[in-house]
Amino acid sequence: MNEPATPHKTAPVTVARDIDTGRVIARGGDGLAHGILERTFFLREVHGATWHRMSPTVLPADQAAVAQLAVARLQAAGYRVEADAECATESTQDRYVTDGRSIANLAAAIRDAASPAEVSDRLEEVTAAHDGILASLDQLLHSLAAVYDGLGGPADLHIAARMRYLAEHHLGPITADLLHTRAELADRTTAPARPGTSLPAAVPLAAPAPTASGRTR
Repeated sequence: MNEPATPHKTAPVTVARDIDTGRVIARGGDGLAHGILERTFFLREVHGATWHRMSPTVLPADQAAVAQLAVARLQAAGYRVEADAECATESTQDRYVTDGRSIANLAAAIRDAASPAEVSDRLEEVTAAHDGILASLDQLLHSLAAVYDGLGGPADLHIAARMRYLAEHHLGPITADLLHTRAELADRTTAPARPGTSLPAAVPLAAPAPTASGRTR
């Protein structure tokens, strides 16, 4: 179980159904609160001020339950929430480590690293081929492109091309730069690898095989 969150000294987050539009709307909170809402089927809107509306992918019959889940998660994170009767709940839901938080923890570990060698080691999860963070983001962009290809409209094909452009012309240079950065940091030191790692043992060479004359090759 997680320890209770420290209450946030911010204005309360309001979660209620808007009378005019019939949508469940959330207002207030800081970046963390916004992230909690966006992981609970709310969409961010920025029109003068940041606010959130429940995604239309949520069925009407499920909207109250989803709103209560958002309220529970906000309360677990230490936010004071003002909700209407439909959305209110006294419960909380334990926080969990999101993928984004895992990357933020990696960033903190890099900031706290004691040496260039340690920073280089930390970057391995970012730059690893096939399933590192950047490689996975490349897969995500190409998957989005494939989705828009299948939708088939003229605007959809443009968005698909845009996703591929981002992967190739923006993410590609970032990956190349970080690969260079990791190698450059590693080359600054001859210190051994971080504790718990070691180079594989050298494989002994096989003895020369004798020939028919008795000589070795």
